[in-house]
Amino acid sequence: RMSIMDQETLDNTQEQEAEDQASENTAAVEEQDEPAPQNGDAQTNPMALIARELIKRTAERDALQDQMLRLRAEFDNSRKRTAREIERIRKTASESLVVDLLPVVDNLERALNHANDTSGGFERGVAMVLAQMKEVLARTGLEAIPAQGEAFDPNVHEAVSHLPSDAYPADVVMEECIRGYRIGKYIVRPAKVVVSSGPAAAGPDTE
Repeated sequence: RMSIMDQETLDNTQEQEAEDQASENTAAVEEQDEPAPQNGDAQTNPMALIARELIKRTAERDALQDQMLRLRAEFDNSRKRTAREIERIRKTASESLVVDLLPVVDNLERALNHANDTSGGFERGVAMVLAQMKEVLARTGLEAIPAQGEAFDPNVHEAVSHLPSDAYPADVVMEECIRGYRIGKYIVRPAKVVVSSGPAAAGPDTE
């Protein structure tokens, strides 16, 4: 037989359980009534943030690609202009040199017409043509490379042989075989030379 105190305790327990169940039901209803986050809210939706960043990066990529194409086109145009200018300068320089050399050809032809002249006219004509040719080449900046009597310099001299010499010390050019030329610091052709190896070594004493 249940006492009055036990009955009250049971009633209180059942009442508390009923209140708890009611609270849970109310919370569930409020949770259902709470509005869901909007997909278009860029501040709270990660997918919206990613999409906006993707659009931004795509625009930057397109701008860089357009800039690269413009730079490439400008480079190609500049290269073509430079090539045309070099070709123009080359043709102009060649034409100028040819014009300067034509009088030399004329004088050579005149000298050949006096090849059988025994009065020395032929030799004088050839000397005159040679002087004229040197003058034309000098106007282009061409100059002869000093050789005989100079210290051997592999940058401007090409040794064809080494020979002993009492007149020239070792490593000094004693003979120029073919004259060398340069324009400024550019070596057009090195001078071909014979280089002294110094005095000949004395042979063994003989009795």
